[in-house]
Amino acid sequence: MSKNTVRKKITGRQLMPGIFISLAISFLLFLYAPIDLYCANTAEFWFDFSTLLITALGMFAACFAVLAVLYLIAMLIHPYVYRITLAGGIALFICTYIQGNFMIDRLPPLDGTSIWWGKYDILRKDTLLLWVVVLIVVIAAMIVLRKQKFVHVVMFISGCMTLMLLVTACSTVITSGALHSKLHLHVSVEEEFEMSADNNFVILVLDTADSREFTSLLEEHPEYREIFGDFTYFENTTGAYTSTLNAIPFILSGEWYENEGSFQDYLDRVYREAPLWKELKSRNYQIDLYEDDIRAQDASIVDNFDNVYFTKVTPVSYLELAKQELKLVGFRYAPYDLKRYCVIKEVYFNELRESHPEGSDSKAFTADNTAFKEGLAAQGVVMDETGNRFKFIHLNGAHAPFIYDKDANVIGVEQGSYRQSMEASITLAANYIQALKDSGAYDNTALIVMADHGYNGMGEKEEDFLRQAALLLIKGRNEQHDTMQISEAPISYEDLQEAYVRLLDGAQSDAVFDWKEGDTRERRFLEYAPGNEKHMVEYLQKGHAQDLTTMVPTGRVFDR
Repeated sequence: MSKNTVRKKITGRQLMPGIFISLAISFLLFLYAPIDLYCANTAEFWFDFSTLLITALGMFAACFAVLAVLYLIAMLIHPYVYRITLAGGIALFICTYIQGNFMIDRLPPLDGTSIWWGKYDILRKDTLLLWVVVLIVVIAAMIVLRKQKFVHVVMFISGCMTLMLLVTACSTVITSGALHSKLHLHVSVEEEFEMSADNNFVILVLDTADSREFTSLLEEHPEYREIFGDFTYFENTTGAYTSTLNAIPFILSGEWYENEGSFQDYLDRVYREAPLWKELKSRNYQIDLYEDDIRAQDASIVDNFDNVYFTKVTPVSYLELAKQELKLVGFRYAPYDLKRYCVIKEVYFNELRESHPEGSDSKAFTADNTAFKEGLAAQGVVMDETGNRFKFIHLNGAHAPFIYDKDANVIGVEQGSYRQSMEASITLAANYIQALKDSGAYDNTALIVMADHGYNGMGEKEEDFLRQAALLLIKGRNEQHDTMQISEAPISYEDLQEAYVRLLDGAQSDAVFDWKEGDTRERRFLEYAPGNEKHMVEYLQKGHAQDLTTMVPTGRVFDR
């Protein structure tokens, strides 16, 4: 009789509340959260929704099984222990839901920069307050309500909220376009260092290279004036956007994106029909694009580039992908003091991508500084006999994490600094320039060394996202100086499209812009916190590009 009673308790309705709570927590963390994050940032993930769903379902099943067993054990120990775990489960569910959906506005951006957690200590107080209030309410309910009524309340809350999350997740998936299969592109390294004996045009982008830092380094490194001896340094240059995501398409096209319409449509349009591609094609240039984060979804763009192919991609390991997904979810949903252990970078996801390109045996291009340095040292620049060549090469440059010494050797985050990463960027550019000279292709090459955006710090203050002071150095074909020239002409990245055409025409660097020293103008810049591109604030630079005090908000914002 005693045995039958125990068996009845184990298999009866008492187990249902634990099942409900296990289902709610597992669904929130391992189905709803990954799906919501994926749909909100579809373009930033290389994998399709089907891959995410396989990974998420695996995590969901594992979590549900573990929690269900724990509740079973708790019920076997004592009904009171079971009630306590039910109370803890519903508190965990409610707090986690609130943390992941209503306490995210002040989270640090996941843009690769190191996070100064001291700035976000207020989040610890918010987290503690939330947990204390919810626990008090839950404990009071457990004490005041009768045993069965409390159980019914737990089942009602967890069931209703899970149903609500399910409906929301389904709606989000359908409306976000996440179900569309992604176009996967393989950007090959082939012919990266091959140049023409006729005409060459190269744009070398060093990520996050700030002109103020370069100006400061000129005093410390007079040899830089010799390295860039045939260039003009446009010291008073204002970029266009805070981060790479918007800056690179603008550099290629000159077209502003103001959060109107689909960003994906904008990207596709840039890579499909930017004026630069049409101009290069009309002059019979071979176009090589070395950008490892194209994100375009229009199949026709492969016709524009000689080193871009279709490819199939698969995860190297679903388990490793699940680990990165878990960290991403944790950064948003975990209590404050656990978030620092959940910092994730996009490169961690990219490292799990295995590519199977169609039509190319060459390995994929990576923006990694070390890969470029080693590839250049191993191959050097080779000059072909005929034909015109254009190359757009985007490197990590001075972007965080700061892991390089001045010679572009990896030294680790603890020893690195932004200044050293800037020096490393110049080393990469210097090595490339020297290789061009050694090959004989230097004189017939128009070369732009530039940044996608500048750098103002680690995002500790709002103005840190005003990364407007972008590095810009230009050399025309057959251009020679005794030393590097410095121009204070008020240049904007809005002027780049005209400069490209003039360089293709054979203009020297002092003739690529109409603006001259002494001119005054207002230059536009769109600022946002990286990771929050859906809220842009318009600024005008009314003074020198390197002067933060003359960056004035216009009052216009662009939201989507």
